Amino acid sequence: MRKGLLTRITAAFLCVVFAFSFGGCNIADQIRSSLHERIVIQNPVTIQELTRLLVSSINDKRKTTEAFSEIPSEQLDGLSYSYFYEYLNILRTVSSQDNKGKVVSFRIMGDDECRNILGRDVSSAYGQIKGAELLYSTESDYPVYIFFSVNEDGIPYLSSGWVTSILNIYNYSNHYFTLLDSQNADAVKALLAPGLIGEEYTDEVIYTKAMQLCEFYRLRVMSNQSEYEITRLVPWEMTIRIPETIAADGNLFEEHIVSITLRDNGNYFIDDKISATPDVNLLYLVRGDERLIRVGNEYTFTDLTGILGEPSTYSYNQMDNVMIVIYSGVILRFDDVEMDATEMTGTLSSIRLMSNSTYTVGYNLYSGMTRSQILLSYPFADDSDYTIRVGEYEVQFGFDDEDYVSYVKIST
Repeated sequence: MRKGLLTRITAAFLCVVFAFSFGGCNIADQIRSSLHERIVIQNPVTIQELTRLLVSSINDKRKTTEAFSEIPSEQLDGLSYSYFYEYLNILRTVSSQDNKGKVVSFRIMGDDECRNILGRDVSSAYGQIKGAELLYSTESDYPVYIFFSVNEDGIPYLSSGWVTSILNIYNYSNHYFTLLDSQNADAVKALLAPGLIGEEYTDEVIYTKAMQLCEFYRLRVMSNQSEYEITRLVPWEMTIRIPETIAADGNLFEEHIVSITLRDNGNYFIDDKISATPDVNLLYLVRGDERLIRVGNEYTFTDLTGILGEPSTYSYNQMDNVMIVIYSGVILRFDDVEMDATEMTGTLSSIRLMSNSTYTVGYNLYSGMTRSQILLSYPFADDSDYTIRVGEYEVQFGFDDEDYVSYVKIST
């Protein structure tokens, strides 16, 4: 009797235990399911909240993971954490420039303002764009902006395409400056080449450009790479300001601007114009290895014929006190001319070499040259439309229908 009672009590007890066990499992599953739903199903955040989350990470790198986790997946557009982290690092770098201090606030910009800042219509690539300007504890000459795409439901999101393109152009610029810093002219040439379009840009010309850039950064750039400032950063364009470089005349510090642009063919064009040290030889008319006459100098007619011989012809404008003297292949202009019964005195203000001239300007500029030949001697003449400055004077070129130099002129 007692044994049967004990058996029934034990069975009842086990039933209760199993009941609570299964119930407990169901409750735990429900809790886990609820938490999972709260994590996965996030409501979209506003552009203000999205900006605030990014600003929190900009101000404090330790909050990057938290910011990423609080942004709903649909507003990340498939952006990975590693890309998000790198993008925030770039924004943090830009924010640390120019002694801006911490981001203390931000303002959401209007559509027209966004379009003006971007400078182009990007709707086909990134849809509707909204932007925020970051405001710092210290005023800066170079504003920092964050741009978002907006989907059909009006929800802002970080475009993965936009962020990826920012990373690409930023890393490309870093690579370029690192190569210059290491004086790797061959690698610099490889980066320059895709952006230079035209028959004049031979391998030798591009390498000459790369060599001169390496020399410029070695001798005249005083700022460290960490001191370079990004003044504009959008997916298709990046502008970098180098605060201190030695001017071409060696006397003053001046800023240096570099721009990198993504072209339609997918190649980057590096616009890194450098001012070459003035070549004073270009002030001279030269025959063979002999410097003959120099612009800016005063000559008498007797001096001139003693150096160049008798001219083919000449003319004198008494009203303007100008004399034009013509030799085979060269035209000379003299200003401030004074005439008396026996002599002419004037200041040589212009030399113009004509086609088939036997003279040169300096030792290496002559009619009949190609653009490539000019660039081998003056690698950045193309940046100034083939105009070379020497103090107050300019050397200019004319080109014929076959793209050969038809004249070389130096004048004020």
